[in-house]
Formats: sequence, structure tokens, C-alpha cells
Amino acid sequence: MARRRGTRPDRVRLPRGGEFAAVWVGELGSVAGDQLAKVAVALLVFDRTGSAAWTGAAYAANFLAPLVAGPLLAGLADRYRRRELMVACLLLQALFVALMAIPAAPIAFLFAGTMAVALLQVPFKGAQGAVVRQILADYMIGERGVEPDDPARDDLNGPGRARLVMLREVGQLAGLGGAAAVVLVIGTSWALTADVATFVAAAILLRSGLRDRVAPAGPASSGGSTVASLFTQLRTAASLVRDDQAVRLLVGFIALIGCTAAADAVIVPLVAELGAPRWVVGPLLAADCVGMVIGARWLEGQPGSRKTRWMGPMAVLSVLPLALFWLEPAGTAVVARDPGSWPWLVIGVGVLLVISGACSNYYIAANADLTERVADSVAGTANGLTSTILRAGQGIGAITAGAIAQFSSAGMAVALVGSLGVLLTGAAGVQWRRFQRSPQVRSTAQA
Repeated sequence: MARRRGTRPDRVRLPRGGEFAAVWVGELGSVAGDQLAKVAVALLVFDRTGSAAWTGAAYAANFLAPLVAGPLLAGLADRYRRRELMVACLLLQALFVALMAIPAAPIAFLFAGTMAVALLQVPFKGAQGAVVRQILADYMIGERGVEPDDPARDDLNGPGRARLVMLREVGQLAGLGGAAAVVLVIGTSWALTADVATFVAAAILLRSGLRDRVAPAGPASSGGSTVASLFTQLRTAASLVRDDQAVRLLVGFIALIGCTAAADAVIVPLVAELGAPRWVVGPLLAADCVGMVIGARWLEGQPGSRKTRWMGPMAVLSVLPLALFWLEPAGTAVVARDPGSWPWLVIGVGVLLVISGACSNYYIAANADLTERVADSVAGTANGLTSTILRAGQGIGAITAGAIAQFSSAGMAVALVGSLGVLLTGAAGVQWRRFQRSPQVRSTAQA
């Protein structure tokens, strides 16, 4: 059956229950617990070292670890049954966080555990992204009568990813909104223990709520042949980036989201600079999550063509508010003269972070467009690679901000990274606009 012209993906409602619900409910719970752990580690490192650079490095460990073996691990999502792989990753993450919860654990131990948990996110996210696409395609085929070979089967892929991101951010809000206060009350060890419980609960939910599907690349081999096949899948995915201009540009957009991580990386020393109490850390970390919920909700209802047109402007607007942190010294000077005025400064910073978070949702459209350009046999690898690129970009942005803050201030660090981000996203947006206006793309759109 030919694809119906004029069909808008947002006119088809996402499934309310079933497998899709199992995915997002599990994500919601595990993310909420994970934010408690993130705040606990950040506070613990800052209290022990008093260093903005070490605090930024602790945050960056969540993102830089996948660079070690992330690209290779991404292929596991195409070699093994995706449900089983996701469950295994969650249980291993629970184990590592449980070890981190041991009282008086050394800083190096916390860094190693954080990196291990982040590394396991690569195959998990690769499998999750591919499974979501499969679930929604099966729903379109089974419930909406779309033929298996009709491109319309992927109509819900973009809205589904937007819904997942929105709910993920709600989970982050639940974890971050009062995370600092909760950690101060129950302690870092109990906060990490709560994270263990959410990982285990998510594993149980996915194991019972998802249908068992065969590995798209065939039965997994063992030993050297498995490693060889993973390298083959990695080379296949890399060739797509090399040979397809659209994929290259989309990968660039996804990488540049890392600039938005600057503020979160130095949020603890930033709060100290603002003269605000420690409990403000949680709400400020939650500010960009509020923005992402708003942005994802709006993006979910937009047709694919509008999403791709807005990617460039949204990318620039995601970092422009951070560039405005150049004004932070003027605000801190006011607080120095009148210590009671810190709430107004915190509100201003929070508004900038909300705007940045709302516009950073451009990466949802970029990720959905990219994954729809690859076959299911390498969909897990592609999703894992984009997750690695995303986290690597965030890690670079975070560690850069932490290093700059060590020699200047947290506010200036955010401003510098934000200004660089404006230049890079602006250049990427111009290239994307030129690509969309190319004769080949226009002729394809009209076909």
C-alpha cells in the first residue's frame, strides 16, 4: 500500500498501554532515582574536595565513559535479544550503584562506579531506541492497518521519542526537584540505595512487559566471531555517517547538545557564587528539565517537516541563554551589597535554563530523522552511537566548564561554553538549511 499523501504523524495517537507503557514507566522510575544519585555524588565530591573542577569531572564521568568502548558496545543491541539486553544492563547498573552506596567509599571508587553505570547506558539506549521504533511500527501495522513495507509504519517514531523524552524529564524533575534536600536529609548512601531500587524495578517491568523479539542481526555468536561482527556493524554505521550528508549533519547537531551541559556541570559552585543556600541546587538542576518537558510536549504535536525546519533555530536558542551568563558578575555584585536579593538572581538563572532546556529538544527531531534512515539490522548500533555521541558531547561540555570555572568562575565558564555553542550551532544550522534547499532534497519531498 502506498503511503497516504498528507498524512500527519501527530494525528495518530500513541498507544496508551502495552509495551510502550512498559518502556516509559520503567524509564520514568529509573531516571527519578538516578537524579538522586547524581546530586548525591556531586555534593559528596564538592564537600570532600571543595573543587569546582573535580565536581565538573564527576558530572562529566557520566558522559565521557562511553567514549572508551561505547561505539563497540552499541552493536550489542543488534546481536542479542533487545529485551534481555536491557534487563541485563539495568541489573548490572543496580550492582555498581549498590557498591557506590558503601559508606566512606573513596572518590576514585565513586568515579569508577559512575563510569561503569554510564558505559552500560550505551547498549541499553541502543536497544531501547530500536525497541521503541519496533513497538510503534508493530502498533501501526496491527492496529492501524499499515502495510509492513509502507514508510507510514514509522509515523509514530518521532512523536514516540518526544513522548519518551518528555516523561524522562518528568522523572528527572521528580528526582531533582527536591533531590538536594532529600540527600541532605537521608544521606548519600541512602540516596544511592534508592537508585538501586529503581534500576531493579525497571528491570522487572521490562522483563514482564515487553514481548520477546529475535535479534535482528541473527543469533549471537561467541568469542572472536562476536567481536568481529560488532566491528562489522560499527563499520557499517560509520560508513553511513561518512557517505550520507544528512546523517553527518544530524550527528553534528546531536554532538552540539553537549554545550547545554555546562550549567549543570558547575551548578554546585554556581549556587555558592550566587550566595544562595545549598537546597537551591536541586531546583536549578530541574529548571532545564522543566524546559525540556515543555519543549518535548510541543514537539510531539508537530509534523516531521516542521521539526526538521526548526532544528537549526532551536539549536541556537538552546545555547544563547547560556551565553547571557556574561551578566552573572553584575548579579553577584548586587547580592554582595544586599545578601537578601539572591532569590531574584536565582529566578533569572532558572528562567534562562528553562529556555535552554525547551530549545534543546531539537535533538529529538535529529535523532528520529537519523534512525529512520537506517535498516533495523543496524538500528541498535545507530541508536547506541547517537547515545554515545550525545553523552560524549555533554561530557566535553561539562569538563570544559569545570576546568574554566577552576580558573575564573562558574558563571563565566557557562558563558564561554554558551558563546562557543552559539557559533557552532549557528554554523550547523546554516549547513542544514542549505541541505534542505538542495535540488535533490526538494525533488524527493515532491515525489
